[in-house]
Amino acid sequence: MVDRVYLSVPENELVADILRRGFQTKSDKWVSARMGLARSLQEADAPDMARFKRVPQQASGATLHANQLTGEGRPGDFDFTDVYRAILSIYHNVSLFENDELFHDVLQRHIRRGLETINKEWQRDGDFNQYLLQQLFSGAHGVSATEDTDPEMPNRVERVLGQLGVAAKIVDTIDGPRMTRFTLELNDLDDLDRLRKGLTKISFALGFGEDNVSMMLAAAERRVFLNVPRPPAQWRVVSWSEASQALDGDAARKMALPLCLGTDILGEPFVIELVEAPHLFIGGTTGSGKSMCLHAILLSLLRNPAQPQMVLIDPKAVEFSSYAGARNLRGDVITGSEQALDVLNGLVEEMERRQVEMRQLDARNLAEAVANGANMPRIVVVIDELGDLMMSRREAEVPLIRLAQKARSSGIHLVLATQRPEAATFPGLLRSNIPSRIALTVQKSAESRIILDETGAESLLMRGDMLVRFAGRPTTRAHGCRIDQSDVIAAVRNS
Repeated sequence: MVDRVYLSVPENELVADILRRGFQTKSDKWVSARMGLARSLQEADAPDMARFKRVPQQASGATLHANQLTGEGRPGDFDFTDVYRAILSIYHNVSLFENDELFHDVLQRHIRRGLETINKEWQRDGDFNQYLLQQLFSGAHGVSATEDTDPEMPNRVERVLGQLGVAAKIVDTIDGPRMTRFTLELNDLDDLDRLRKGLTKISFALGFGEDNVSMMLAAAERRVFLNVPRPPAQWRVVSWSEASQALDGDAARKMALPLCLGTDILGEPFVIELVEAPHLFIGGTTGSGKSMCLHAILLSLLRNPAQPQMVLIDPKAVEFSSYAGARNLRGDVITGSEQALDVLNGLVEEMERRQVEMRQLDARNLAEAVANGANMPRIVVVIDELGDLMMSRREAEVPLIRLAQKARSSGIHLVLATQRPEAATFPGLLRSNIPSRIALTVQKSAESRIILDETGAESLLMRGDMLVRFAGRPTTRAHGCRIDQSDVIAAVRNS
């Protein structure tokens, strides 16, 4: 009987890293292994048989005995083996109660896949508890929140409005994924002024901190919308498969580079046109959902039938490795700063070459050039950590500014992201040429101003809550969707 699970040397190192840097404890290795199993079971497809085949015992690897991992052979309630067998039997639609060797083989495959996924998702400089909350405990694939919306909230809102002297009644209520929109009918114009001035007090009275309640005028007489956040336990998780259906809609089909970022506050898909942007700057602290935002952009590009070329620059060598096999990836995923500088300078040359060809074709923009027979696929340059690149290669600012200034007409677009939105990372000349911005949660109001030229991002609710300021439009609040490793793998496979 095979009563043990073997892990390779890198997997054993990850198991130890989870305990040391994540849980910050000297607990047993089976804790990390069970976590890997849990992560694997969140995926819709079974582990690849060839990729996660059984590994032999290795000198510096790990050997997890069934007695440790599942409690097999332990007395009474300490033996969970039948529970594990039942879960895996349901997952694979085959009984694993009779064949011990097959059971342990399947168990090992799931643990190995889960550990690989964790290794890709977990940012070592981030908050491990936030990672657990987002990936393991926040629900998956569109599962609703664990708690119902507070039925007393409308009454609480009306009481707070009364305390502020705002004469209003609630005429409609809509629950979005994370916020509830109350439609208020005001008694007179003075109530509008009192409501505007009292938003911070409303947020405080309802227990949502500072400046988390917002309002906007409705297209009806004496009516306004009051947007009130709900506690995280009452949020509805929106999956990528749910949100991305909008990319198949009529509106998205009319766009050259539609990007589905998630949903608006009412739960409607939130899609923007990158060509109109024509560049994006994204900022947000650890745990804000910046990585999920970038993945949403990349998955949108992979889904595009025009197959725009992607240039991926990942100085931390963490976030973009899963896209290495994408068909429309231009070259390799770039991790070195010197190589990144060479690629950016090469894109400037490509921009200039395209501009010469467009003049020869008497074309004012890329669409006209393509219509006249030019072979010019759109190129989207995505840099995951602009701060790291600027610190290691300050001269990268020069090609970035040139691309931001002139690359729009030639079909080259920049998506620049950072955890450290500051003047050194996003200098003035670059900032003035990238008017479209996405701010996720930041730590200070000054960082919000760097991204949006206004405050507000410091009061967001983490986990994909964002403010989007698209060129020439008012700032809009939106929520990111949940993207699993399986979504990325499927998108790359189908690209």
